[in-house]
Amino acid sequence: MKNLNFKLFLICVLIVTAFLNAGSQTVGEAKPQKTFELKAGKTVMKISAAGGRIISYKYDEKEILTQTSEHENYGSTLWTAPQSDWGWPPFAVLDEQEYQVEENNGSLKMTSSPDPKSGFQMIKTWKVTDRQSIEIEYRIKNISEKAKSVGAWVVTRVPCGGMAFFPDGGAGKVPESKLKVSLKQDGINWILTDKKPMVEHQKLFSTASGGWLAYSFNGLLYVKQFPDTKPENYPPKQGEVEIFVNKEKSYAELENHGEYQVLQPGESLIYKENWFFIPLPENVSVHPGNKELTNLAESTK
Repeated sequence: MKNLNFKLFLICVLIVTAFLNAGSQTVGEAKPQKTFELKAGKTVMKISAAGGRIISYKYDEKEILTQTSEHENYGSTLWTAPQSDWGWPPFAVLDEQEYQVEENNGSLKMTSSPDPKSGFQMIKTWKVTDRQSIEIEYRIKNISEKAKSVGAWVVTRVPCGGMAFFPDGGAGKVPESKLKVSLKQDGINWILTDKKPMVEHQKLFSTASGGWLAYSFNGLLYVKQFPDTKPENYPPKQGEVEIFVNKEKSYAELENHGEYQVLQPGESLIYKENWFFIPLPENVSVHPGNKELTNLAESTK
């Protein structure tokens, strides 16, 4: 009888311990991510295998991307366009689930699982260039049994409190914008983002030219280059460049769209970006219309 009572006591202890350990887990606590780094001089990019998402882009320890501690929407990722094809949220297989990873001499390749819901698979490749930038190749493959129309859509989230600017593309049909340009001068659109909360989210839809979009923040100029797209080739109800600011001002989005294409079964589209950091000289003033900033951004070509 004593042995039986002792065994029952041990079982109770194990049950209570398991319960307490389970209770120590924070509800909604993020699971650890498999991450990989690329270094180019003082620049460090960190990419997560979860969704093939860029989760950090630093120059000399200065971060340009929104972090998980700031908002649940963070980092930089690739979506399929137009959004009217999927609404919200994005396809989980392509945006959240783990990618297969290959590393090879300073380059990194991540491949999603085939996603039957969207009919696509994504392959993302990063490599360091001799200009200390990081080149990104996005590939969207049609894995369905029918022709599908799609465009590449890169969404890069940055902290508010900086200034975005890019060359305007002139006339072209884009959705109406709630977010307004702070200044349009000499063919450049300038958008200031402060940190004062708003009543509602705001977004700018715009044509673009020149194939670049820049953001000045914390003494750095972040520039990303991409193929210029003509207005007649934009995905439906999208612009080539879009700037989104959430109402809490916890982050802004720098978005760029590629050409809307028809992919036959098995075909892929390719969309490339090149990311640069430029430390701003102390004598360069950060304000809308400053041609020195434009010249610095265009020097990355």
